[in-house]
This record gives sequence, C-alpha cells and structure tokens, in this order.
Amino acid sequence: MDAGYFTLQGTEIVPDARAHSPWATDMLHGRLLGGLAARAIENRYIDDGWRVSRLTVDLFRPAAMESVRITMASVRSGRRVRVVDALIEVGEHQVGRVTAVVLATSEEPPGTIWRPAPQPWPDPTTMPPPLDSTGSADDDGWLFRVAQGGFDSGVQSRVWTNETVPLVAGETLSPLVRAAVSGDIGCPLANSSDQGLYYINADYNLFLARYPVGDWIGIEVSQQLHADGVSIASATMVDHDGPFATTSGTSLMRPPLKNEN
Repeated sequence: MDAGYFTLQGTEIVPDARAHSPWATDMLHGRLLGGLAARAIENRYIDDGWRVSRLTVDLFRPAAMESVRITMASVRSGRRVRVVDALIEVGEHQVGRVTAVVLATSEEPPGTIWRPAPQPWPDPTTMPPPLDSTGSADDDGWLFRVAQGGFDSGVQSRVWTNETVPLVAGETLSPLVRAAVSGDIGCPLANSSDQGLYYINADYNLFLARYPVGDWIGIEVSQQLHADGVSIASATMVDHDGPFATTSGTSLMRPPLKNEN
C-alpha cells in the first residue's frame, strides 16, 4: 500500500510532506486532522449497530508540520446516544477539538417524507482533471473532477473528489474517515471567488445520514453567507447512490489563496 499522509511511531502520528496545507507548506491540512480524529473515535468507540451522525471539527489555530496526538474522552454513553470528545495536539499546542455524536441504528419508519429531488451527476471516471484547481493535483493523490463551477469560478459548484492516499500508512480509508477528510472542502469550495480564496476554516461540521459508498464523493455547494470578514457555508455530499450527508462551517477572512498554475 502507498505511503500515507502520516505514519505511526509509538503514540506519535508523524506527518509526511504531503500532509501540508494549501496555505503553507509548514502547516498541516485541517481536513487531515479531522480525519485523524474520526479514525481514532471510530477505532475506540464505534461498535456494530452504531454510526457517527454528527462530527464537529473545531480548528483553534494553525498546526505546524509536527507529530499529532489525539486524546479522547467519552462524554455520554447511553442506550441510543453516545458523545465523544477528541482533543488534537500538535507539537506543544492544542490545535483543535472534535466532537462526535454517535447514534444507534434501527429500522426505517413507514410513510413518505418530502426531500429535494437529487440532480444527476456525471461519472467522475469519465471526466478530465481540472486545469486550474486550487486543490492538490492528481499526482499528489487527491483527485478532483469538476461537474460545475469549481475553485476560482465564482459560481455555484459541484465537484467530485477522491482521496487515493492512505491517511495513515498501511491502513485503508474507512467510509467515515473518507467523509471526514472530504467534508472540509465544502467551505473553501463555497467561499472561493473569481479572485481567489480569501477565507480559512474555523470549523466544519458533518451531518451523516449514512456513510458513503465507493471512493468518489461529490460536494455540491448549497449556501454561502458572509459579513464583516466571517462566512458561513454549507454543501450536500453525494456518492454514486445519491446524497448521504451535509457539511457546513464557519470561516474567517485572511489574505487570499490564489491559483498560481
């Protein structure tokens, strides 16, 4: 299996150079920190018949390219609801916190509930890679296929993404972790303008009706509101079977991230 963004060295999770943020090569990418916390929570607290329904990733400060430590605690362990907190430490600093709400699964109730009709998506395997994405290029293993709009477009966007690099060397991405590392993209995709990306995430939230199926995840921007240098944004996450989750978050204005290609 290909080398991952991180390797395990005892209790330390050590980053590879590819784990850097698009903002700076000496910063870790926030989506990967959320993925590491989701991985740790899933390994310790998720049993058969239970599923993470909400994952809230708070990003307190930029994280240096140093070893990561995840400390977890059970906040609530009930018959149908569990809540878990995970603290993310990098170097000497607490850089983030992840809260997971874990629900017991059961049978579907009867009746018809209104929901918006999903729009068809093109098959990502038949689409060419974008020429001007601000995301990592295909040769970095983080794949993008633009169905509509895209980074730097200034219009509503629908983008397929596929993470082909293991989060941790020697491990396969679980569906939950794949969703966690993809959900971070919703805000920058929504906040990207025709003059670049001027917002950096302060948090992101995943609300999962189910886990994704397959390797490709679609992100469809559904809302963006901003005032006084603060943005809130949301998107729907889809796979080949249709919508499975929503992602949302808050972002702060900062100097622009522009496509230099």
